[in-house]
Amino acid sequence: MIALMSTTDPVKLGAVRAILRDGGIATEVFDTAAGALWRSIIPVRLMVAESDADDARRILRQAGFAEALDGDWDLKAGG
Repeated sequence: MIALMSTTDPVKLGAVRAILRDGGIATEVFDTAAGALWRSIIPVRLMVAESDADDARRILRQAGFAEALDGDWDLKAGG
C-alpha cells in the first residue's frame, strides 16, 4: 500500500474515500490514533494498493481535486 493523501481534514478525508469507493478503489486510513489525539496537527494517511494508485489519482482529478505539494489533495478553484 502507498499513501495517496495525508490530511488533517476529516471532512475531506471522508469525501475522498467516498469518491474512490465509488470508483472501485479500496482505501485504508493509517495513523488514526495519533490523528485523533492531535487532530489539527498530525495528519492521517489515506492508503491505496500500489496497483490502484494511478487510477485513484485519475479519479480524484476527474472529481475536481489537485494534488498539493504537502501530500494533501485540494479542490481546484471552480472544481
